[in-house]
Amino acid sequence: MNIYTVGDSHCWHAWLKVPGVVTMTRGPMTMYRFGQSKPIVLDEVPDGSIVIFCWGEIDCRCHVNKYQPWKDTIENLVKSYIEAIRHNVEDHGHIKKTFIFNVVPPPRKGNTPENPGFPFLGTDEERLSYVKYMNELLRKGEYPLIDVYDKYADVEGFLKKELSDGHVHIADEKPLKEFIDERISRI
Repeated sequence: MNIYTVGDSHCWHAWLKVPGVVTMTRGPMTMYRFGQSKPIVLDEVPDGSIVIFCWGEIDCRCHVNKYQPWKDTIENLVKSYIEAIRHNVEDHGHIKKTFIFNVVPPPRKGNTPENPGFPFLGTDEERLSYVKYMNELLRKGEYPLIDVYDKYADVEGFLKKELSDGHVHIADEKPLKEFIDERISRI
């Protein structure tokens, strides 16, 4: 079975360690940019493959806070994102199954090094609200969500430092592998 993750840096960090998954970074590109420009990103994906789209963390960390009301901003982002995914899947024509990977839990700003080019905008609680709302909308969408958020989140919903790369990415592949084994390998 061919499984391809396509997206920003979150499509490869822990995914690289999952057997049978091929990662295809198409970044740096935000969910916003992907949704607006709707580029074809599946050209290298063989027919009959499973595709997992991975975008949204950068939008929640760096951009949503600038555009209020934030719920409207996220609703527009998700709508355009789904349209861009649909455009890609319809253009390709031979994708076996399409999934969306949940936006990962946000790290706490106080214990995470910040990249000045991609800053944390908003309080920790605001960014947590952005991520949770985006995941809620993605969960209701037409494509199944690979929802392993709780496996990487602490009791308050923030990224568990010990399961991360020390920054904003998940690093432990075990929950991803379990999801693939339990839910995707039977497709």
